[in-house]
Amino acid sequence: MYCNRDTRGPVGFGGIIDEHESNTQNTPQAGDIAALRPIRSVLSSHDYWQLQEHRRRCNDLGGALFGRLAQLIYAKMVDAHVPGTVDLPPNAVTGGSRVCFVVSGERTQTRTLYHWGYPDRERNRLPVGTFLGITLIGMTEGQRAVLLDAEGIAGEVSVLAVHHRPEDDLARHN
Repeated sequence: MYCNRDTRGPVGFGGIIDEHESNTQNTPQAGDIAALRPIRSVLSSHDYWQLQEHRRRCNDLGGALFGRLAQLIYAKMVDAHVPGTVDLPPNAVTGGSRVCFVVSGERTQTRTLYHWGYPDRERNRLPVGTFLGITLIGMTEGQRAVLLDAEGIAGEVSVLAVHHRPEDDLARHN
């Protein structure tokens, strides 16, 4: 497991950490994120470090929207379980995976998650650095979670299926 000065290490499924960053205030928006805790997710070590970079960039951009997104990323990382690559469940949503999900009973969607490089060959791409992308990454098939947006709770997202391409499996194990 990795250690980073900016972020507490992942604590696994059982850990609930009551500490929040000093810029987290008792606003309704910050309360929405705190109410989600613990956020149960399983992240690959690669995705964990990519989320750290997303969080750093959100903090650099500043403002209410990016600050809220950085808080959500922080909460997800602190509560995440980061197993070794051999123990990563095959049905976990990772960067590069194709995920089938539904938001609040709407029409089913299938999207390919990506961190930075725009996958120009794929249709229906979803950047991880969005509220929906951050919510989905680390979820497993059958799991449900509250979906936040810039203004509060936007609904609930349910993961129906996760598909990995062969090249994604190779990247996950490197």
